[in-house]
Amino acid sequence: MTLDAGAKPATVSKKDATQMSDSACPGLLALNCGSSSIKYAVFAPDMRRTLSGLVEAIGNGQAPRLVRPGERPVPFGAPEHTHKDLLPKLIEEIILPQAGTIAGVGHRVVHGGDRFHAPVAIDDRNRAEIAALSPLAPGHQPHNLAGIDAAKAALPGVLQVACFDTAFHANVPAVRREMPLPRSYAKQGLIRYGFHGLSYEHVADTLPRLGLAEGRVVACHLGNGSSISGMIDGVSRWTSMGFTPLDGLMMGQRPGRLDPGAMLWLLEDFAGDTAKLSSLLYHKCGLSGVSGISGDMRTLLASAESDAAFAVEMFVDRLVTEIGGAAASLGGIDALVFSGGIGENASPIRAMALSRLAWLGFTLDAAANDAGAERLTTGDSPRHAYVVKADEEVVIATAVAQMLGQHVVA
Repeated sequence: MTLDAGAKPATVSKKDATQMSDSACPGLLALNCGSSSIKYAVFAPDMRRTLSGLVEAIGNGQAPRLVRPGERPVPFGAPEHTHKDLLPKLIEEIILPQAGTIAGVGHRVVHGGDRFHAPVAIDDRNRAEIAALSPLAPGHQPHNLAGIDAAKAALPGVLQVACFDTAFHANVPAVRREMPLPRSYAKQGLIRYGFHGLSYEHVADTLPRLGLAEGRVVACHLGNGSSISGMIDGVSRWTSMGFTPLDGLMMGQRPGRLDPGAMLWLLEDFAGDTAKLSSLLYHKCGLSGVSGISGDMRTLLASAESDAAFAVEMFVDRLVTEIGGAAASLGGIDALVFSGGIGENASPIRAMALSRLAWLGFTLDAAANDAGAERLTTGDSPRHAYVVKADEEVVIATAVAQMLGQHVVA
């Protein structure tokens, strides 16, 4: 079956799709360009992942590494290389030789503003509107655009789809989306958008399997960028992030919630240099700034330096505070979910957080947590905490399949 942007809608059974060889069926490529990484995955028509990997440690003087399942990381570029430098090489030398024909490409786009509330096909107009939102997410949006441009150059004429992190939070009540400013500013788009929506969409899709199709769930996406979503019945009703990805939790290089007066003080200290202030807030704060060592939680947990321990303590303290705020906004909490690189892999962080949330009814199962089990709490815990592995790529690929008119049914 040949898939292209002009094809009529078709339905493919899982049985039939599985019988098709990967070479006979064009794949769906998902590109997820983060602040310091590029994740990629190729999916068959039945949403089987046929290829995946990531380039990590991009920027901030780090040496980029290519990481593929079951293989040791290998150098991939130089410390001065950016996403824009690495993406053509990744697509043309790593992805396409193994993936075969590609029917469509999906991209994570961090900021959709008040214009994009669902995936869209990328044309010149939509690309321009995405680019216009770059000042609201300067640490992400240019990388997302670099992925769009690199894929277009490598795969001319192939459908490209933008999937927006902000879209998942469109149902957050206005009283939580708007800020305590004159309401005329909200009409100009100065509202709390929320981010990491593709990750939360995957969490929401997973909740029924955990018996949580209904109820109040606080989901924590913890990584180089971190945030919280408070969901009721799988729908976002509260978010820690705001107008930009700077707000909310402490992150790898970003500070999270700050007193606006502190930013006014900093701006005066920088003699009104907004570019200098932006560089500080997006690249020199958070775990990296507080520790003076690294924004990588793995490095800090392994360090004996007191400032590393202090940065970790601050991260957990702010995490627990925001979880409490989310629970209060939802009118209670029925379950807690950890996702993202830190949420999935840093068992000490989960243990510290859950031990401080015992008053909410979470009883840590230390052995399960150390083993990286899906459920982190004891069988008799009044409420349960889980790990759900982030999979933004399958959400992106599903959107591409739907845009192509391809529907996989049981």
